[in-house]
Amino acid sequence: MTLDSALCITLLDQTSHYYGGYYHVKVLACCDIPLEKCFFETDDEFRAAVAKMGSSVRFERVLEKMAVPESEIESVRSQLIKAFNETSKVYLSVPDFSCRFVRSEYQKNLKKPSQIRTPRV
Repeated sequence: MTLDSALCITLLDQTSHYYGGYYHVKVLACCDIPLEKCFFETDDEFRAAVAKMGSSVRFERVLEKMAVPESEIESVRSQLIKAFNETSKVYLSVPDFSCRFVRSEYQKNLKKPSQIRTPRV
């Protein structure tokens, strides 16, 4: 699904059997957003972001409904995707979404403790 903001959202069906004749209908909506220098105030900040997060940041939303009878899987999947299009697609299409999302993820990443592990004795 290509948006007005030039982002491309991938929808992955991850539906699985739940119990008896019931299913967990699950669709993963995801998009990798590349880090760009213009998203950051300085080149140093950009380089620091790339060092911490890599060359892109993943946007993900899980669309799901539990305990769906087998006969309703297709219609529930369609309803989930329709709801995503009516809600999330709107703000994903805003021209500055990529910049705001990448900056937000970078700020969250800065607050995370370092991943350096100390060996157990």
